[in-house]
Amino acid sequence: AVLYGSAVIIPQLAQQQLGYTATLAGLVLSPGALLITMEIPIVSRLMPHIQTRMLILTGFIMLTMALIYARTLTPDIDYLTLVKLRSAQSLAIGFLFVPVTTLAYLTVPKELNNDASALFTMFRNVAGSIGISVSTALIRERSQAWMAHLSAHMSPFSQNYQDTLAREAQTVMQSTGAPLAHAMQTANGHLYETFVSQATILAYIDVFGILACFCAVFAPLALLFSPSKAAGSGGH
Repeated sequence: AVLYGSAVIIPQLAQQQLGYTATLAGLVLSPGALLITMEIPIVSRLMPHIQTRMLILTGFIMLTMALIYARTLTPDIDYLTLVKLRSAQSLAIGFLFVPVTTLAYLTVPKELNNDASALFTMFRNVAGSIGISVSTALIRERSQAWMAHLSAHMSPFSQNYQDTLAREAQTVMQSTGAPLAHAMQTANGHLYETFVSQATILAYIDVFGILACFCAVFAPLALLFSPSKAAGSGGH
């Protein structure tokens, strides 16, 4: 749920908030996918020498740190920074997929591998769908909460708001030659766009923080697994 939930909101942020095309949003994810591809053989080689549960613990700790790093979002974040955010998460994912899959089959008799594979895939897909749905819903809910909170600062009684509105209107008048009434209306629209943008970014920051908390809670649970070492194998 955390893996898929954290993966979907970065391209969603890029397309809906930053105006990226679907292709450019995909390119944000591509370097991270390459990192996972290069990392999985390394993790597979480590598995015969390091307890599988310790690799999973490392993956959860890394993912927690990556999600905390993702909370450095700003409304004017650039492409390279988005790539770094996703790549940091991808490095952690490489320590999770193969070890978790290996542990899932470690104590299952060979004749039950097909049934185990079906159950494992079903639970992973269901949990992934839940993670995506919850993350998306949380962004909408937190956006509305932040808009309600920030709207208190966009009041006619707020001197900061009035000063900003006046400066923005002055800029519009100087650049377009529009009359004062039209300039004030345009300036008000610009401030509203900024207001929505900042509330949405704060919502994404909240969701990354929630996901980081879940990872931090899950990390110690990895120690409940068997301390066995398993031969490296590819994930499904």
